[in-house]
Amino acid sequence: MLLKEVGSAAYDDRFEQLPERNVSLSHYLQSFKYFREVEDQLRIDLTFKRHVLDTARRWLEEQTPEKWRAVKLVRVLIHVRRTDYTHPHHQRDGWPAPTIDYFRRSMSYFTGCLERVQFVVLSDDPNWCRKHIQATDIVYSSGHSPIVDMAIASLCDHAIITIGSYGWWAAWFANGITITQKNVPRNGSTLSKRLHRDDYYKPEWIGL
Repeated sequence: MLLKEVGSAAYDDRFEQLPERNVSLSHYLQSFKYFREVEDQLRIDLTFKRHVLDTARRWLEEQTPEKWRAVKLVRVLIHVRRTDYTHPHHQRDGWPAPTIDYFRRSMSYFTGCLERVQFVVLSDDPNWCRKHIQATDIVYSSGHSPIVDMAIASLCDHAIITIGSYGWWAAWFANGITITQKNVPRNGSTLSKRLHRDDYYKPEWIGL
């Protein structure tokens, strides 16, 4: 028996009521609702290998501003998916590209209420980020493997993300305040038929 979900980011309760027979589960299963009852245990089970976490910790320590080395600071990761974001196919599908204003407003959300904030940018296009996402205290990860970048995300306190499963999990690992694009998916788009916002994003995540 093949059971295929209703959308690429839409909760389907049939997956939690499986018959007593062999069943093949198909597609992405990208909804927090599938594992919300075991999330605490999942955070214990999903850990990084020691050398990966040590690499991430060393890099963040090297990026700590000298003025804050003796005090506590808050790190906010910014994940930017770029390489396929602007492809015409995705634009037609309803993937709204994040604007510079989105990043500015999201960053202001944190700097407006926190005293010491360092932004940590993770992206598949770090050069674009260096040019367009700037702040007084900001660093850009470059040259790390995807798993080291994810470990860096796990060591941050909060998150600003764009669409995509990597950014979603980066925010999940950070496990703090998360800012998302409120216009994802674009109303009436093809994507809106597959991505159900209330299923995809955790209810406490904030859309700006």
